[in-house]
Amino acid sequence: MSDNITLPEGAGTLLATDEILGVHVLRAKVQTGADGTAVDVSQDDPLPVSLAEPLPAGGNTVGAVHVKPDTAGGLSVYRHIGLNSLGQNVKSSAGQVFGWHLSNTGASGAFVKLYDAAGAPLVGVTTTFMTLYVPAGQVVSAGHTNGIAFSNGIGVGATTGPTEPDTNDPTTNAVIVNVFYK
Repeated sequence: MSDNITLPEGAGTLLATDEILGVHVLRAKVQTGADGTAVDVSQDDPLPVSLAEPLPAGGNTVGAVHVKPDTAGGLSVYRHIGLNSLGQNVKSSAGQVFGWHLSNTGASGAFVKLYDAAGAPLVGVTTTFMTLYVPAGQVVSAGHTNGIAFSNGIGVGATTGPTEPDTNDPTTNAVIVNVFYK
């Protein structure tokens, strides 16, 4: 099949098409102008575009679709080797956790507990915000682009059981924790 088709009305009148997979697809040319006039859009006469309303003032990022590498302003890392039931303070004010890399070199599973607390949590007493299981001899990693909000601060501890009152320590130096936060 070839491009274009002849219209039944009027000898030699063609309709502009492009044949794609045996089907004629109508070709159209964009035009602008007042009613009753038409100017073909071209490199010399581009399509006029304007904003209906101005952008609000401030730190608007228009058109930014890629994160630019930078040497400042990145995430902080909290690192602890041998995390146990002695709660640790990661951040003493509101923040966000963007991810973690947890390792358990012990012979049995461990539970890393995150707390929404401004100081070091009392593991077994302070309410746990999140509980993450790290199987024996395994690594658990996660990343969260938008971050997980902690309104008071960020605390962390580790136990051998998942329940709130558990205070049993994992094997000495078995739980290695890296928390990525702001």
